[in-house]
Amino acid sequence: MMRKFYYTCSLLLLLFALPGLASAKLQIVATLPALAQLAQAVCGEDGEVRTLAKIAQDPHFVPPKPTLARHLADADILFIVGLGLESGWLPPLIQLSRNETIRPGGRGHVVGSDYIDVIGGDVKVDRSMGDVHPDGNPHWWLDPLRVIAVAKALAVKMGEVDPVHAAAYIERADQFAGKVNEQVKQWQLQTSATSPVVSYHDSYRYFVDRFGIKVVDFVEPKPGVEPSTNHLDRLVASLKQGAATSLWLEPYHDTETARRVCERGGIPCLIMPDASEGEGGDGYIALIDMLVKRSQQ
Repeated sequence: MMRKFYYTCSLLLLLFALPGLASAKLQIVATLPALAQLAQAVCGEDGEVRTLAKIAQDPHFVPPKPTLARHLADADILFIVGLGLESGWLPPLIQLSRNETIRPGGRGHVVGSDYIDVIGGDVKVDRSMGDVHPDGNPHWWLDPLRVIAVAKALAVKMGEVDPVHAAAYIERADQFAGKVNEQVKQWQLQTSATSPVVSYHDSYRYFVDRFGIKVVDFVEPKPGVEPSTNHLDRLVASLKQGAATSLWLEPYHDTETARRVCERGGIPCLIMPDASEGEGGDGYIALIDMLVKRSQQ
């Protein structure tokens, strides 16, 4: 009897000494910082989240470093934006990871855009339109209500991979949804009288549509196409006539061209990030809150 007692105690000590044996956490890799915050909000203490892109990094062009492939090698879930946003850099990383679970079609490959109403997905696209994503605008994470839908779908996916904590994932997604819904009411009041703006790239379409903000023009005449002198002259002339009160820039589009447009047009350039510091639901809410506040400047 005593020998059995000692054996049981030794086994328990071994399990506590090796956490991976006692309770392996769900391993999640998100492509973007905002998606990582969403994943953290849903998985809580039952998962660990890594992100591939950095804050202020252009999500279209992330250097596919081998270290990122190593992050993917042990992932149970790969959480991506979709709509071709990561198509230029993510596939080779998945290939290098040799992780069948997170390949497209695998149970750990989660595409956020699969769970939302996509803007622009019903438009016929050709090369004359510039670098347009043929399946629709991919910047959906800047709409907090669409993010709620994705959070709930992500919770279900986490539960399929980790059934032991399935109920906890659903509960956290619901809690996140409640917090965001409360904030949306306040954000809509704050943005109700926001003046028209000019944007560098069509990155804020989901955000401005949600909050009723009018974008009157773009620095890029077409997505991914450098503006001509004639286009910039026309844009500056319209700004001098009061067409917009600010120009919105992603950190990676804060260029000399954009600054010159602001200077000549007599309006401020506002850096409107698509990612922010912070973790979990609070980090994501802080991102949208920052965009709302800056839109009032």
